[in-house]
Amino acid sequence: MGKPFNDQPVDVLVKELFNEGNQVLDLRLKYIGDEGVEFLVVLEKLADLNELNLERNEITDKGVRALAESKFITRLKRLALERNSIGDDGARAIGRCPNFSHLNRLNLWKNQVGAEGAKELANSVNLINLSRLDLAQNRIGDEGAKALAENTTLTSLQYLDVFGNGITEEGIKILKESVNLKNLQHLVVE
Repeated sequence: MGKPFNDQPVDVLVKELFNEGNQVLDLRLKYIGDEGVEFLVVLEKLADLNELNLERNEITDKGVRALAESKFITRLKRLALERNSIGDDGARAIGRCPNFSHLNRLNLWKNQVGAEGAKELANSVNLINLSRLDLAQNRIGDEGAKALAENTTLTSLQYLDVFGNGITEEGIKILKESVNLKNLQHLVVE
């Protein structure tokens, strides 16, 4: 791949940063964009990848859809997508994709996920292993908070951060009193 990403082509970054023994790829702040994600998702050597950090990479819903459609990146346990431009379509791609059924940590802090995206995550039958979800600084509002509170699939969720989402006192109360979030040990709303 000839196009430079962060002064280095993404293939060079993968060679330098991916150690097949540790199953982790940390590309935070490399600004690879959707094109870089499209390059990653076809790499067979990433088949055993457990953790992928794509924080602040100018990724949009298109990049998340590519990740969701990957034939090789199917065993992620941790996915960091904070500080990108991911909206409801990206959240929908995550929620509906069996590739993410192993996830136990998902970080979508400071993106553009709204109520519809929160509903997709809350109703996902694929995210049943999720124990930590960070949706801080998005746009889910009371409608998204209610969807999370009423979910019946995120039964493993222990940590939920929804700070900075325009949730009112009523929405906060709904989250705090949710019987469906009974395993929740830490709720960040303010």
